[in-house]
Order: sequence, then structure tokens, then C-alpha cells
Amino acid sequence: MPPQRPRFRMSQRSPGLAPLAWAALVALAAALVPAPAGRAAPADGPTLAKEDTMHTDVSTVLVRAPRVTLEEILDRVARGEARRDSMLRDQSFTATLRVMRDSEGKKGPILFAESVSRVYKKKPDMLRTIELRQYEERPDKDGNHDEVDADFSPGMGEEIVNFAFRPDNRKNFRFSIEDRKLLGDHLVYTLAFEPRSALAVFEPSGRVWVDTKDFVIVRQEIEFRQSPVPLFLKDIKHMVVERERAGEFWVLSRVLIRMELTIPIPKFGRAFDFAMAMSDYTLNSGLPDSLFAGQGKRGHSKVRVGAGRKGS
Repeated sequence: MPPQRPRFRMSQRSPGLAPLAWAALVALAAALVPAPAGRAAPADGPTLAKEDTMHTDVSTVLVRAPRVTLEEILDRVARGEARRDSMLRDQSFTATLRVMRDSEGKKGPILFAESVSRVYKKKPDMLRTIELRQYEERPDKDGNHDEVDADFSPGMGEEIVNFAFRPDNRKNFRFSIEDRKLLGDHLVYTLAFEPRSALAVFEPSGRVWVDTKDFVIVRQEIEFRQSPVPLFLKDIKHMVVERERAGEFWVLSRVLIRMELTIPIPKFGRAFDFAMAMSDYTLNSGLPDSLFAGQGKRGHSKVRVGAGRKGS
């Protein structure tokens, strides 16, 4: 008995597709299951190939979790900064202050002055600064010069980082959430702030990056609509403040400022960069009170900026 061909029953809704379906099936079988080498394919019917593919559908799961509000973030930052301050009893670090002149000149920035100091702090109000090294490109022999001072207070609060987020200052600024990013196992928020009053033209604005693992500020960028000291500085073009981790604490690591003078200084130029780097931290080491004997409550590390104008 001759082999029987497969029988296909077509739906009544597609009466004209039977020849096309048969031709497509034959072509698919010929492409997927070619005849073995040296042996002709059967002439009395197609060879069908069956593909066994497993499909798995995963149902959608909707996670409902309220986002932290802006006010909650601000409150947690205030608590995180206060917690950091309260846990620090003493610290010491090396502070390097550097001024680069002609920062926008054709030759590029040139080191004008540098000062390196070791700073010691202990609560509640002990401070000592020891100068380690001082460099000036053009030392002024007659003693007439301008100076840029960096003040180190005995406090551990680092107000240069969190001034806008301190509870007593928050009412003066308007805050917003700019971005959220997941880094490892914790979230980093980018928050923007600006003066609440349009008349506060000398107040800074900017943005901060908040590490939600400790809810402390790890980076800050600051802008000024107008120079806070217009008689001396025409513009503060850019200011960046950064922290780094030292043990279990976030500590100040860098302050970078690009400024433009109102009047250019001879042999110095108009634009210059001011940088301060803090490194080699030692925290809660139990500094003795005798280290601070005879010291005041403020510490200065001076970087001289000027051309020694006589009679100034």
C-alpha cells in the first residue's frame, strides 16, 4: 500500500490559503532537515522538523515603597553631620595651600606660592598649627605683600561643606532633588540649593552629593551670582569642596577655587587658582593637652599673594 500523505484541514475562514500553507511547510522542512549525504530525499512527501523550545513567563511584581521626601533627606543630613561632629574628639592632618597664577594665560598655570602645615585639633577649643614648608616664586624683600589666609577653627563641623544644610541656616535657602544614583549597596542623592531671597545676591548657590549610607555630604559645587568681595575679587568662577573617607569618618580633603581679581596685579595676572588639600589624617588618637600649651583658638596657614607694592 502506498504511503499516505498528511491530511490538512483548513479553516473555513481562510479557504484560499491551503496551497500556500502546503508550499511554506515543504520549504521549511527542506531548509531545516536536508537529506543525508549520498541519499536522495523521499519523493512522496516532505520531512517535517519539530522545534522544541520552552517558554517561561514571569509575572510582573509591583513593589510599592515610598520615596524619602526632601524634608526627610534634609533632616537626616543634619543628623548625620551632627553625629559625625559629635564622634570626633581630636584630629591631626597635613594642610597644603597652593596658589597658581595666570590660570587662564597662554603658558598655563604657574605655581606662585605654597604653604604646608601640620594642624592639630582637640575638643572643645584646642588648636595648633605648625608650618612645615613655605615657598614663594618671588619672595618680597621689603615685606610689603598681600596675603591669603586659611583659618582652621578648633571645631570639627566643617561648615565650609554643610553651611547651607545646618538647621539654623536652612531657612535662608531653597532646596530641590536633582538626581538619585545607586552606587553599590547605597544611594547617592544630588541636591541643589539656592538663596531663598532674590536680594541675597552675595549668597552662594550650588549642589551637593549626599551619601545615604551615613547621610553626610561628600562633595559640593558652589557658585556665586556676584562676588562677595567685589573690591578685591571680580568673580569667583568655580568652587569645589570634596571629602574622603578616613576610617569610619568622612573628612575634608580638597577645596578648589578659581577666582578673577578686579584689578590685575603686575607679574601675577588677573585670574588665579587657590587650592587647599588635607591629607594624612589621624583621628581620635588622644592628643595630649600639652601639645596645645600657649596656643590660641584660631590657626592660620598663610599663602602670600601680591607683588610687593610699596606704600600700599
